[in-house]
Amino acid sequence: MPDTPSSTSQTETAALAPKVARGAAWIMGAGLFARTLGALNTIVVARLLVPEDIGLVAVATVALQLLQGLSDIGVSQAVVKFRDADREDLNTLFTLSFMRGLIVALLLAGAAPLMAQLYGDPRMGGVFLGVAAFPLITGLINPRFYEFERDLSFSREFVVTVLNKLAGVIVSVTVALIFRTYWAIILGLVAGGGVQLVLSYAMRPFAPRFSFRSLNKVLGFSGWLAGVSFLAALNNKLDVPILARAVGAGGGGVYFMGFQLSELVTGQIALPLTRAIYPGLSSLQSDAERMRKAFLRGVAALGAVAMPAAFGFAFVAEDFTALVLGEKWAGVAPVIEILAPVIGAQSLFYASQSYAMALGLTRLVFIRELVFFLVRLPVFVWAALTHGLEGAVYAAAALGVFHIALNLALYARASGRGFWEPLVAARRSIGAVAAMAFWFLSARAQLGFMDDWPVLLRLGADILAGAGVYAAAQAALWLAEGRPQGVESDLMSGLRALKNRLARNPAP
Repeated sequence: MPDTPSSTSQTETAALAPKVARGAAWIMGAGLFARTLGALNTIVVARLLVPEDIGLVAVATVALQLLQGLSDIGVSQAVVKFRDADREDLNTLFTLSFMRGLIVALLLAGAAPLMAQLYGDPRMGGVFLGVAAFPLITGLINPRFYEFERDLSFSREFVVTVLNKLAGVIVSVTVALIFRTYWAIILGLVAGGGVQLVLSYAMRPFAPRFSFRSLNKVLGFSGWLAGVSFLAALNNKLDVPILARAVGAGGGGVYFMGFQLSELVTGQIALPLTRAIYPGLSSLQSDAERMRKAFLRGVAALGAVAMPAAFGFAFVAEDFTALVLGEKWAGVAPVIEILAPVIGAQSLFYASQSYAMALGLTRLVFIRELVFFLVRLPVFVWAALTHGLEGAVYAAAALGVFHIALNLALYARASGRGFWEPLVAARRSIGAVAAMAFWFLSARAQLGFMDDWPVLLRLGADILAGAGVYAAAQAALWLAEGRPQGVESDLMSGLRALKNRLARNPAP
């Protein structure tokens, strides 16, 4: 009997899921290595420098990220979206990327004297000039390299990410140890960019030329996406400069470090999954219903791993910062305690933008970011100017909740379904996180004798206990629902497959 459209669709979906899972595994592996090295780099540099030095460089790097976000044309997303991209498409993307890098570098260099005067610190000018080298280098990256992402072949990205981060950390730590200067961060950034540039051509040979022949095609997709990146950059990168101006570089450095660490655990898990989900969704763009179900499955996966990691990190933030950063960074712990849970809840919806983009609805994503910007900027500025660092942190958390509401609205508009469906998809994980929160806020608070334990021992015990409570609650909720298909059943199938493989190939 010939295959029916339904059976063919199911077969394609079944074949896609393992590819997305493998892609996520490669990205997660690369991210784990990179973020481990990045965390080591942050810890070493933070111990060798002072908050004012970190705040100084943070202003320049945030300015870099802001300008890059303002001018982002989505080269990698365009390559993934245009599954039939030819040489002219790639040449046009390369040309736009180069022009973007050059303009960002010139703007940073031009702003150097102004920023030195604005912040009353002559070092700021040199920092801006140093950071300007990064966009010049990365603007030349080979667009063909992103074909690996389009084809869900992320092993090459694993190699590039590892070597890129390794080079940056070696340079940064070496300079920090020898010279004890904030230039360690800048030189590490530039070294990593150089390695990324070289490897993009070594792994996917291509000789790009300057061309605008596919400009209309590229801008047809990337036009709204550039607007999204513009607004997202304003929403995400203005906090540190505003705070540094309102409460000084030290306060800006504390907020920057707290926010970076709050994103560390969630980003390590959620971003790799989201990166792998987008090309998977893009391959389903001809079947909106299958795409919707794949998206909800992705939400469930994000809820099962990224969200509890962020909440758990918030509950152990005080011991973590005391052990890892030292007393001079004690102010970072409250920032993590407030921001990490909100970022964890937001991680459920990281793939919302990918879902809308795969449907070609970048205009809806732009509207979401525009509304968020119009609300976020005045609220954050008011909170920072009137209530200082503490007010800014609480404002950022409240605005994060507002962004969740906007993502639910985006899903409803894109799918034509109820906004609550992503929450239903992650219901067991939300319940298990609530159980873990109850443990830390109620039961754990009664175990006063643990306060006398060494910090490392107490931190380890809390991490194991929190993970255990979460896993037990998730399993109990899954069993109570009758073992439905989902993250839990996928995990059980994976464990059974691993067991069978080990049984067939016993260790010598």
